[in-house]
Amino acid sequence: MRLWILIGPPTVSEDTAYLVGRVTSRFGDVTVTQVSATDSKPPPVPDGVAAILNRSFNGSRAFLTELDKVAATAGAAVVNPGAATFRACDKRSYIQDYAGLIPRTWTSGSIDEIADLHSQVGDDVVLKNPFGKHGKDMIRFSSEKDIEAAASLIELSGGSGLVVQQFCSGFLSGDKRVIVHRGLRGRFEIAAWFKRVPKPGEWKSNVSAGGSVVSCELEQDERDLAIEVAEIAGLDYVGIDLARHDGRCLLIETNAYTGGHINFDTERQTHSGDDFARMVLRIARDGRP
Repeated sequence: MRLWILIGPPTVSEDTAYLVGRVTSRFGDVTVTQVSATDSKPPPVPDGVAAILNRSFNGSRAFLTELDKVAATAGAAVVNPGAATFRACDKRSYIQDYAGLIPRTWTSGSIDEIADLHSQVGDDVVLKNPFGKHGKDMIRFSSEKDIEAAASLIELSGGSGLVVQQFCSGFLSGDKRVIVHRGLRGRFEIAAWFKRVPKPGEWKSNVSAGGSVVSCELEQDERDLAIEVAEIAGLDYVGIDLARHDGRCLLIETNAYTGGHINFDTERQTHSGDDFARMVLRIARDGRP
């Protein structure tokens, strides 16, 4: 069977290289193509492809929509599907998809409306560009002094508006990244996990924003929520960020281009990278359940 892997331009992340290596060992014929994060359409599909593994980190609606179309024409399954990938990239979708599983959340492109929401909450709110990554394009709105930064963020969103979310003080102790794969018979299985802790005095736990990764265990409600979110997301593999606030486990974010396998496998002597490769092979051979 032939597998087509889409990756981003150099430098490819260590985790993507790890997963690509594991997947490549399972297929007799593999084509790897670099794709820019800003491309609006994928390259032509190679002949005889049974599946497409998308690790391009492209979040464009046009690119991901076209990827699903060309895959369907070629009779190939996409891991992860383009439509579900775009929905994971667009945080505005969480309000509908994960109602009751996330902090109080709204969308707004108006400074006046954001100020009103801040007043309703009675505490700080977090403003996020719907397509922001790595803890960037995200600010904590506390008072009128943050209006200028909020206006800049609205302008940067290019008309998408902002996600406005209740600030959860419980998240200051860190969050947990849980990686979930589609297992046998389409059932989802937890493959890897770790905790991310903000720098002292900071509130963002993203590693790129200075957060640190530490080993942890998962509580049962965290496992249950991760599986529930994976079943809703429509992705074959997904990184799910969870944290606790006021005694509840809540969803922060879903990630269609997740990483963390290599560190988990090295630390715990596990085989989540091989499990990932077996999943891609099953989907190429049997299709998506």
